[in-house]
Amino acid sequence: MDEQTMYVSHEVESQQWAFYGLLENKKFVVSDCIDIKNTPNGQGNPTWLLEQKKAKENAPAVDLILKKGAIFVGKTQMDEFGFGLHGHNPHYAPIPNKNSEGRFIGGSSSGAVAAVVNGDADIGLGIDFGGGIRVPALYAGLYGFKASASAVNMQGIDCIAKEDTSLGWVAKNLSDIRKVATVLTPMSPLVTVERIVVLDSLFADIPEEAKTKLETLIKSSPYEVIRSKSISKIITTKAAESFKVLSATRGLRNLELWYEKNKAAVGNEIKMQMKWLASLKYKDERIALEQRELVISVLESILDEKTLLLMPTTANIAPPITATDEQLYKLNAQILKYTSLASLADLPQLHLPWFTVNDSPWGISLVGQKGMDRQLIDVAIRWQGNQ
Repeated sequence: MDEQTMYVSHEVESQQWAFYGLLENKKFVVSDCIDIKNTPNGQGNPTWLLEQKKAKENAPAVDLILKKGAIFVGKTQMDEFGFGLHGHNPHYAPIPNKNSEGRFIGGSSSGAVAAVVNGDADIGLGIDFGGGIRVPALYAGLYGFKASASAVNMQGIDCIAKEDTSLGWVAKNLSDIRKVATVLTPMSPLVTVERIVVLDSLFADIPEEAKTKLETLIKSSPYEVIRSKSISKIITTKAAESFKVLSATRGLRNLELWYEKNKAAVGNEIKMQMKWLASLKYKDERIALEQRELVISVLESILDEKTLLLMPTTANIAPPITATDEQLYKLNAQILKYTSLASLADLPQLHLPWFTVNDSPWGISLVGQKGMDRQLIDVAIRWQGNQ
């Protein structure tokens, strides 16, 4: 382990391919599941790391960023197999959250977020499975963008649930978020966003301090604002349940054979997940798929090329580092009521760190139709300029 706990133990040479371009001299890091030439991917587990071969080439997304003048500076730590949401990896030293002392930094892209917070990088590239970019962005007070998985090249991204994992990135400002989107995502439809639907029912459980700040923010919107209760707690509960089942059956199931041989080599959270997976029946997966279709149909009934959604990224702030494994595991179920919506429907989502709650980072998210990745960011940039 590097003396800076955010980095992984295996040596990685820095790279810079061009000295000009859209990302000229922007430093970037990647989570330890993204291919970098001549290094293996550990995915947050040291036993897994020892069994992996070195990548022959960089992931295409990394090469695209390098061609625009950026500087690759290192691979960073992540939650075990990308399944955690809090930046709590029992195999490595804790990564401190400088923007919220005494609290977790969030995961799974914990090291990438820390590198940006600490000023070692301008951009942190990672994966977002159930919130792996969005949650740490909230915990650490950064902008965090989850791309549509179908909009970016996922080749060279080593994850156990490929079908449901998106590429994402964090930065301290929207300009850098937009520049990376310009490089990695296709052009959005040439249609002007006209309205933002505020999902009021999802804001019911947020802290009172945040509700007051939300109303002030809404008044500054340069777009028509529509208040809606069209997504109820019933829908978010079904979304969370569906995502949990599908992430286990289509993700953790790929680990079962390896897990049986290496039970002692994994942390408590993965053990709890695997125990839960063993209890699932075929009908559970079938029900989860039906629930997923329900969630997608509800989202599609609200979203179009001229309409975005405004919602909490999560209702909670970063939990204290004294929280137990069991407490963090239970908190995951609450967080998934928010993060699973965009994950299930493969929608782009942008976390905006525009609020603090109890002196800790917090914020809200914009969600767009699939493929509207760049347009989503442009709306946030215009809104920020109008505040």
